[in-house]
Amino acid sequence: VPTGAAKLHLHGNLARVVRSCRKPVLVTAQAFKPIESFIVAFDGGSSSAKAVDHVAQSNVFAGLTCHLLTVGTGKPAVESKLEAAAKQLEAAGFTVKKCIAQGQAEDVIAAKIEKKSIDLLAMGAYGHSRIRNLFKGSITTTMVQSSKIPVLLFR
Repeated sequence: VPTGAAKLHLHGNLARVVRSCRKPVLVTAQAFKPIESFIVAFDGGSSSAKAVDHVAQSNVFAGLTCHLLTVGTGKPAVESKLEAAAKQLEAAGFTVKKCIAQGQAEDVIAAKIEKKSIDLLAMGAYGHSRIRNLFKGSITTTMVQSSKIPVLLFR
């Protein structure tokens, strides 16, 4: 596991790859563990909608436990999109465990993964400008750096 400057370099390269790639990018841990459940971190944006579309259309996820999480919203438009995403996944055959939670996205997502023993995180990636990320930080980078499970990134 890289540390210090090597870790920053790795994640800088990852950000460039994800931003330029039109396909999902899977970031994995060194050890393999069978995937039995997954969570989609859903913020109502186009990248998280792509994650939902991909999951709904892919046979890879068939039979897995599906969690759908939105953090800190309270916005009717986002909650409406969450409902639509849940219906799309249900129409694809999933039993969806939907959750709206309050708090810092990184902390809430990590806690849900730990509490529910989730095996894979699917999320939109780098949805904000590089300048915003410079000052506020990137949820994507934080999740990839701290995650103990594979992260499937969509742009």
